[in-house]
Amino acid sequence: MPETELLARYKISILVLFFLPITVAQSYPDQHVDFLLKKGIGYIMDQNYDEAGKTFQLLEQAYPKLPFGKLYSAAVLITKANDLAVPIETDKIEKYLEEAESIVEKNNDKKSIWTRYFLGMVNGYRAYFFSLQGKWFSTFTDAINAVNYFENCLKIDSSFNEALISIGTYKYWKSVKAAWIPFFADERTEGIQLLTKGIEKESYNYASGVISLLWIYIDRKKSLSAISLAEEVLKKYPNNRNFKWALARAYEDVNLSKAIELHYELLTSYASVKQVNRINEIVLKHKIAQDHERQGDYKKALFLCNEILFKKKFTNYEKQILEERLERVIALRKKLSSLENEK
Repeated sequence: MPETELLARYKISILVLFFLPITVAQSYPDQHVDFLLKKGIGYIMDQNYDEAGKTFQLLEQAYPKLPFGKLYSAAVLITKANDLAVPIETDKIEKYLEEAESIVEKNNDKKSIWTRYFLGMVNGYRAYFFSLQGKWFSTFTDAINAVNYFENCLKIDSSFNEALISIGTYKYWKSVKAAWIPFFADERTEGIQLLTKGIEKESYNYASGVISLLWIYIDRKKSLSAISLAEEVLKKYPNNRNFKWALARAYEDVNLSKAIELHYELLTSYASVKQVNRINEIVLKHKIAQDHERQGDYKKALFLCNEILFKKKFTNYEKQILEERLERVIALRKKLSSLENEK
């Protein structure tokens, strides 16, 4: 998988935190708040974004002095855009984050571990938005601010899993993506250690930690470890496409037939979504074509390339996202046609 594709799959896990498992060991002390959070992010894990949005609106209305409703409303929009490859609603998300930060500043104890966690989340989301715009200095500035808040959480409670996962994820991917910056130390080993410790117990950020660790295993060419972890978490969330993308990628290194099977499962899943998603369809068909080529099945690979290039009338957004991809499909079709003619 090219580096750009790998980044596309893990970039949200680098900087933002928005997954919540059904059962958590570390939870917000108000039981009703905790219940609504579990319910809402349970919907996110099932990719039921409408119900997730409604749940977090209810949380926001019931607890206006807590930023959870605003933060996780932003999370729904970010997750939906990433999953369905649709334009991200930047204005709405920025508004949610500004309002969440204002709520924290006005209504929460500045020394509380949860206040520091809230501010870490706000800065993490903000860093993500700067990364979307290619503003890398601002991205790292806000990401560092987020990590500082999470490190302060650890000073209060060294077992605070949310912070361990967040810091570990940041340290690893920062070291990978910013190794060229002189004053950035290589903290990949420390990052993995913190992340591994952080997911030993389920917490609000457990699933995000798992996603990060999956792509770390793939980045380090530990595909069997990635497969084992992905298959285990898919027992809990069998339909979650984020985990299945990672599993399919890991299988590309050890079993191409299984990878193709998983990619077709993802295609079927996206076909069931009411919102048309030609971007993911084309990405997946291109990946399957590449896998068939690696297997030596040029005829199937060529068929898929032709099927992709037969698509017409792309929206401007689809053209922007798919431009480089379609060039690669054209190049692959040319190569495959030549190989077929040589037979």
